[in-house]
Amino acid sequence: MQPLLDKAADIKEAVIDRKEDLKRLKKGKADEKKIEALEADIREQEKAARDLEAESAAIDAAVFDLKAVNPNAVTVADERTPGEIIESIAAQGRIVTDALARLNTLMTVSQMPE
Repeated sequence: MQPLLDKAADIKEAVIDRKEDLKRLKKGKADEKKIEALEADIREQEKAARDLEAESAAIDAAVFDLKAVNPNAVTVADERTPGEIIESIAAQGRIVTDALARLNTLMTVSQMPE
């Protein structure tokens, strides 16, 4: 990873020098073809530096991936049909309704004066 970053840094330094040369050429009203060739070279070098940095980042992500993922974990998928899920929800609703009714009965009985 580090050699890639070093190479990208070297390319960026070279691009800075080429940009200075480009400024001088433009200021000196140099041949248009020379200027275009230098601009194309600068673009290529910048792209090469970006590619090296991206490759380095990919290596970094692959090597130093610290996600807490258990590769041995068994994934459990709910394989019920939509009808079965709705039936289960209705059954749970009936259980809750019965529990609330019992709770209300207990509260009513406990609040009665003796």
